[in-house]
Amino acid sequence: MAREDTQPFSSIEEILEFAIREEEKAFTYYSGAAEQVTDEDMKKFLQRLAKMETDHYNVLKKKLEEYKANKFCTGGILSSFDEEF
Repeated sequence: MAREDTQPFSSIEEILEFAIREEEKAFTYYSGAAEQVTDEDMKKFLQRLAKMETDHYNVLKKKLEEYKANKFCTGGILSSFDEEF
């Protein structure tokens, strides 16, 4: 996960938005790779990775919505992840 720019993150919202974009990219990558392979075990593995990225995306999207609604402090958002995993 690398940022195009070298500027530090300035907010939790910015971090979550970046992470959401990275999950989307990973999903696209794994899904595309799964379509290209012929080995069924490899295809299932890549599809599972894509599904994991979707799950991560959904968790991050939910956290972003919660943050925007409640303006969680850093400690609050971090502790809320314990409930997800």
